[in-house]
Amino acid sequence: MNNTLLTLHDAQLEIPFDYSFHCSFPYWEEAAASILITRGWSISLNAAFCVLHEICRPPKSARISKRRLRALLAEWTAGPEHPLKVPLLKCAELLINGKTLPWPDGLHLMQEIGKYDAQRAALAIAYFASDCDTEEGDDALNQINEEIRRAWNPRGV
Repeated sequence: MNNTLLTLHDAQLEIPFDYSFHCSFPYWEEAAASILITRGWSISLNAAFCVLHEICRPPKSARISKRRLRALLAEWTAGPEHPLKVPLLKCAELLINGKTLPWPDGLHLMQEIGKYDAQRAALAIAYFASDCDTEEGDDALNQINEEIRRAWNPRGV
């Protein structure tokens, strides 16, 4: 799958896809989880990041082990290459391990994500992975998040 060309976004397919598993990802059902991972990559980069978001930020009610999340993350990595893939994998690993990215690094990553239209799931992953324990960091992360989303909106993405 690594040499596949990726569509950046396709709202008509992404929205129903994301709603199909949002907060109900089949973490323990290997075949169902694999289908969602593969389907995400086949729809678009943003859809793949929607799946990654569910993997690295499961609802507390899921009661899923870090080991299983890491296995799902490993399966997700088999998708096509993209410049955002490696830094978002780092964010996902941090989230799974209960750690954070220093906010200036998160800010830089969010700016990079902003260069790719409609990567809302990637932006959310970077935002939640970033340390916002200081007022300065929290303000900077919120500001760049809003700026990027405002820039995407007029373009219909």
